Amino acid sequence: MQPAAETSEQVNTIFGRPSLIFFTELDDLALRETLYANNLLDELAAQQYGVALAMLDLSDERAAVVRQLNARGIRTIGWLLLPPGEGFWFNLQNYPQAIERYRAFRDWVQLNQLHFDAVGLDIEPPVSEVSHIQQWNLKDFVRRIRLASENVLYPAARAAYTDLVAEIHQDGYEVHTYQLPLLADDRRAGTTLVQRALDIIDLPADVEVLMCYSSLPVEQLNNDLGGALIASYGPDADGIGVGSVGGRTMLDIVGEGLPPLPWEAIERDLLLAAQYTDTIYLFSLEGFIERGLLPRLASLRWDNEPSLILPRRVLVSVLRSVLLVVLLATRFSRILIAWLGWVIAIVLLFQRVRQRWRERGKQVS
Repeated sequence: MQPAAETSEQVNTIFGRPSLIFFTELDDLALRETLYANNLLDELAAQQYGVALAMLDLSDERAAVVRQLNARGIRTIGWLLLPPGEGFWFNLQNYPQAIERYRAFRDWVQLNQLHFDAVGLDIEPPVSEVSHIQQWNLKDFVRRIRLASENVLYPAARAAYTDLVAEIHQDGYEVHTYQLPLLADDRRAGTTLVQRALDIIDLPADVEVLMCYSSLPVEQLNNDLGGALIASYGPDADGIGVGSVGGRTMLDIVGEGLPPLPWEAIERDLLLAAQYTDTIYLFSLEGFIERGLLPRLASLRWDNEPSLILPRRVLVSVLRSVLLVVLLATRFSRILIAWLGWVIAIVLLFQRVRQRWRERGKQVS
């Protein structure tokens, strides 16, 4: 029987901090070498850090690594991904492959008698669209939202993914979803337009992690959003993703990756995220190791006050307000047009009546 994993609340009580879970995208050989070097497994267990393993393959070597994590009681999340040719992340376009991937993962777990505390579903736009999305301006985004109603994949994909979540629950796993923060704007407006525009999907999860990375390839902002996404979207999040700390990413494969943040920015983002959630995902484990940041993380004072860059928070707030107006206008456009038609009819009727009264007045005089 595998040792029981600590809950987020227990970890928070013991360490005075949120539960910290590291993403890792390392392949089998690099993952094994990394975990076995410098007593890393012992440190992960001692600090009660969790690990979200990218399921790049379902090999015997990866099963051996999971057994080592299980033996030390390290919280382990199966971060499901597709092969490169099928698009890596889950979205509206590849839901049949996502279902098959989970079932293959489940069979592999049962065959090897492994233990996972949760299954992670990474919901992101199709790889083929990522480079185009990075180049969008506001006009492009509005145009895409306007055309989103024509996305016929959404109903079938939503039903299939919802059934998949239920199936994962029936198999005894928690479900963690890794979502773009824009999903919260879609909910706030009561629409599904952002989802249809980006080919993503809102799912019922036990822990919904909003990926609020401050790392951004924009030189004018020094590649750092200054924690503005965390401050803005934090109240809507079950969990928050913090990064990028470095390491090889899927974005490096499909296009321009995210620049690594300095420790000071990572510390700020961690302290900010801790104000809103008791579950923080960090990208990535290999980045923290390469840069020697694990000792700093272990000694972080979680009662310190984070310093927020106010202009960037204002920028994000303004952009979210503009997006909200666009979404609401799209949602109520038919109603607005109908009411506008009535208003125009009333105005024309009033003008006609007024003109008749004037004509009668002239006749009397």
